[in-house]
Amino acid sequence: ATGPGGAVAWAQEADILVVGSGAAALSAAVAAVNEGASVILVEKGPVHGGTSTKSEGGMWVPNNRFLRANGKSDDREDALRYMARCARPHMYRRDAPFFGMPEPEYRLMEAFYDNASGTFEFLEKVGALRTTQILQLPDYYEGPENKVPLGRQIMTQKPDGDYGLGVELVRQLKSWLDDRKVPCLLKHRARTILRNGQGEVVGLEVATSGDRMVRLRARKAVIFGTGGFAHNKAMMRNFQPAPIYGTCSVPTSEGDFLIMAQAVDAKLGNLNNAWRMQVVMEHTLDQPSVPKGIWQPPGDSMVIVNKYGARVVNEKHNYHDRSKVHFAWDANREEYPNQFLFMIYDRRVADLFAGNFPLPAAGAAASYVIQGDSPAALTAAIQARLDRHAGTWGDVRLDRGFAAGLVDTLSAFDRYAATGVDAQFSRGAFQWDRDWQSYTSIPREGTAWKTGEAPSATMHPFQSEGPYHAIILGSGVLDTNGGPVINPKAQILDTSDVPIPGLYGAGNCISSPAGQSYWGGGCTLGLAMTYGHLAGMNAASERVKSDADVQLPIAG
Repeated sequence: ATGPGGAVAWAQEADILVVGSGAAALSAAVAAVNEGASVILVEKGPVHGGTSTKSEGGMWVPNNRFLRANGKSDDREDALRYMARCARPHMYRRDAPFFGMPEPEYRLMEAFYDNASGTFEFLEKVGALRTTQILQLPDYYEGPENKVPLGRQIMTQKPDGDYGLGVELVRQLKSWLDDRKVPCLLKHRARTILRNGQGEVVGLEVATSGDRMVRLRARKAVIFGTGGFAHNKAMMRNFQPAPIYGTCSVPTSEGDFLIMAQAVDAKLGNLNNAWRMQVVMEHTLDQPSVPKGIWQPPGDSMVIVNKYGARVVNEKHNYHDRSKVHFAWDANREEYPNQFLFMIYDRRVADLFAGNFPLPAAGAAASYVIQGDSPAALTAAIQARLDRHAGTWGDVRLDRGFAAGLVDTLSAFDRYAATGVDAQFSRGAFQWDRDWQSYTSIPREGTAWKTGEAPSATMHPFQSEGPYHAIILGSGVLDTNGGPVINPKAQILDTSDVPIPGLYGAGNCISSPAGQSYWGGGCTLGLAMTYGHLAGMNAASERVKSDADVQLPIAG
């Protein structure tokens, strides 16, 4: 463990150690390498890419080059006003300094706006990433504060000119680093942040396969660009505001940085928030990382109801905000009435929109789809399915009035569909509802069913005859977004708000500058890559630090 004279025996060393290999980490590595720093990527998993490889690959970039090229002004103050309104709505004051937010949080959003577009233009300039704006989807909040609701999302451009998903994003960034011989140590789990006698971060203690411990030297800095803690059950139970049942994040997202950061007195924040979505509950039974979340439930003759058979949300609204309806608490009944929700649809939707997730493809079956010839039969089948999984989910009972409530709900919905106006939740009144409908509810050709028969494309009356179908939905997360707090340079702060020398962070492992919000599609990657870039640039400019008097963890 130590060399002659008590010096640490380093297994490898570089100017900068970057922990993780997803979008945040790769962006940091590209920036640092381009500045002339040597870099080693340290990846816990058996493959590189992390949760970024499972993403849709969009990046939310205010004032991006495509907006400017099209003559659209994404004014700085207006954009920050929108971000503040969404990040901390309970604190927002339109005419107050920093829009009512704590100044440090506002400064993080400010740094994001000031550097986001430049980050992606830099990646284009050095040849690490090509971007396009083929696919445009609206931001997630359409209030008066949002002056540019369309155009902030960009995508990776594939070599053939089409847009690529997260896999392509990771491929391009990793290829650039591979061309420059940047090593990526797989199956290396960072365990301890190592500091010298002056409290400066100078390396990591890392567990390799077989739990062999090695020490890696960082001459200048360590950057964490890892996942959140969605796979740490204890953290999820204690930090999240209500039960969370599934996640899209890869299994390595276990909150490792959160644990290590506490040992170096890092300040923590935003632990109760996450990038939210709904999941198919039965996917969570045997898949630690669910294959996909529900961006928008497909179909038009479709509703989502709770245990009382009542609608509780605009089913077509954005996945992040829609998912928060699961957290409602009934003080009289001492329960979460929306703990599980039930996506109800008819035979028309099952056939016409087959293959739009989570609907099974035409002619295929999915074990998580429940069927009944009538609302009463469907009710009995749903309860039987809940009973089957009681050992895992607990004793979940539909209300005795569920079937009658469902009938009333469908009757009311049919009236809304006939007029095109949802008097309960304004479904279809928002641009997000309508634009995403064309992306998530693609009608299948060759069926007897028609579209365009109702005033709103998002609603259609239910068929008067069964079968009817149900899918059980629960609250999930893409990943969490709380952890150590950073400053605008992406430096990790200690509990006195002083930067910890040589320690940086970006991505889902830190306290997100977005707070409780999801500004628009690609907000996760836009923030991760921008702050990864800032971390890489600032870390590369640090001086070399002494590795004398390194504080080693106590064995055992």
